[in-house]
Amino acid sequence: MKALYLGSIIASLFSLSAFAQTNDNIEESLTSFASSTTSIEQKLGATRRSSTVIYNNPTVRVNNSYRNMFVGSLTGNQFCKERGHKQEVTGSTIKCGEDESAYANYDWYDSQWVLKSTGSKNQCYPLYASIKCGN
Repeated sequence: MKALYLGSIIASLFSLSAFAQTNDNIEESLTSFASSTTSIEQKLGATRRSSTVIYNNPTVRVNNSYRNMFVGSLTGNQFCKERGHKQEVTGSTIKCGEDESAYANYDWYDSQWVLKSTGSKNQCYPLYASIKCGN
């Protein structure tokens, strides 16, 4: 009886430890997307594999809300890096943003996402509709 009781206490402690460890690693992501498509290519006779992922409707967190992103090499590459890829690759698509709105842009000097206003020029402000990331 003592062995059974001691065994249940030890099992309880291990399960609490495992629960604490899994919860310690929870962190809210700075990036978000509606859906993704992954493709993996391996060329015959080569040892190099390449993979790409297309993220549809990508957004990033700025000031506690998720925002669409302006199209740009820094912005695209940073989104891909935060998703675990090397860089943005050819194949992203764009959509138009609206006048008098603010969208996310990556500030390389301060290493953070910031809001950038469009102003009111009555034009198309290019935003990512999808972004293609690769290794």
